[in-house]
Amino acid sequence: MPAAEGPRWGRSLCIVLGVHALVVGGAAVWSSWSPPPAPPSPPQAVMLELAPLPSAPPVPPTDLAPGPLQQEQQPQPAQAAATPTATVAPLSPIQPADAALPPPAPERQEQRPASVETAEVLQSTAPPSVQAPSSTRYTARQSSAGATNPSQANWQALVLAHLERYKRYPRAAQRRRSEGVSLVEYAVDRSGGVQWARLARSSGNALLDGEALAAVQRASPLPSPPEEVQGDPVQITTPVEFFIR
Repeated sequence: MPAAEGPRWGRSLCIVLGVHALVVGGAAVWSSWSPPPAPPSPPQAVMLELAPLPSAPPVPPTDLAPGPLQQEQQPQPAQAAATPTATVAPLSPIQPADAALPPPAPERQEQRPASVETAEVLQSTAPPSVQAPSSTRYTARQSSAGATNPSQANWQALVLAHLERYKRYPRAAQRRRSEGVSLVEYAVDRSGGVQWARLARSSGNALLDGEALAAVQRASPLPSPPEEVQGDPVQITTPVEFFIR
C-alpha cells in the first residue's frame, strides 16, 4: 500500500503545482493587461440668448426755420487786360555807347507817378460789386426742391389723390357756402394704416375741420410708404381743401 500511494501523491502534487502555476500566470497576465480607457465625454453645449440692441425712438419731424440766405457777388472782371497797358512803359531808344547814362534818381521819380496813376486808373475803371439776392433765393429754393426723390414725390401724390376720393363736402357748410383749408396731421404705419389723426390748423369752420379728420380715417389704409421714406410710423401733414366750384 505505501508503495502504491507514492505515485498517487506525486501525481496529485504535480497537478496541484500545475494548477497553481496556471492561476499565478493567469493573474500576472491579467494584471499586465488593462482595458483601453474610455473616450472622454463631449463637452456640454451652452446656449446663449442674445437680447436685441435697444433701438432709438423715432424722431418726430421738425420744421426747421429757414436760415439766412447767402448773397452771391458777381466776380470782378479780371484786371489782367488793363494791367499790361498801364504798367509797361514804352521802350526808350537805344543810346550810343559814348552817351552818358541818365542818373538813376530821375528814373525812380518818373516811375512813382506812373504807379500811382495806374492805381488811380484801375480804381476808377473797376466796376463796383453788385449783389444778386434774387438769384440767391432761386438757387436755395431749387436745391431744397431737388432734395425730394421721385419715389417720395410720387407717393405723396398718391396719398393726396387717395384722400380726395374719400373727402365729402358737408351739406350744411355747402348751403352756407362755407370754404376753407383744414391742416391735418396723422401717422401712417408701413402698411398704410392710419394710427392717429389730429387737427394741426383749423379752417375756421367746425364742420370742415370735422370732415377733414373723418376723411383721413375713412381713407385708411393709405398707399404704403416706399423704402426711401424712413420711419415707422411716418408722420404726414396734409391740407384738406373745401372750395365750392
